[in-house]
Amino acid sequence: MEPPSNLALVPGHVQAGGPWMTAVVVLAGVSSVTLAALGVAVFLRRRTRSHLLVALALLAFASRAAVAALTLTGVLSEFDHHVVEHLLDLAMAGLVLAAVYYARSIEREAGVNDP
Repeated sequence: MEPPSNLALVPGHVQAGGPWMTAVVVLAGVSSVTLAALGVAVFLRRRTRSHLLVALALLAFASRAAVAALTLTGVLSEFDHHVVEHLLDLAMAGLVLAAVYYARSIEREAGVNDP
C-alpha cells in the first residue's frame, strides 16, 4: 500500500500540511495538555518533589504538540523541529528517572519495604 501522494515519508516522521495532520496534532495537543494538567493538579495536591518531576515531564510531553504545530505553520524548520523533539525526549526521560530515583531514595530513608 502506497502512502497518499500529499505525504512525504521521512525516517521516523510523516510530513504533511493537510487537514488530517492538523487533526492529529490538535488531538495530540488536547490529550497531552489534559494529561499535563492532571499531573500539575496531582502535584498541587501532594506537593512532593517526585510529583513535581512527573508534572514537569508531562508538561514537556505536552509541549511536543506545540512543536509540531509550530512546524506545520512554518515557524520552525524541519531541522529545528527534529532537534527540539530530541531535547524534549531527553528532558522527559531525565525527569522521569529523577522522579523514580528520588521516590526510591525516600522509601529507603523511611524504611518502606524493608524485610
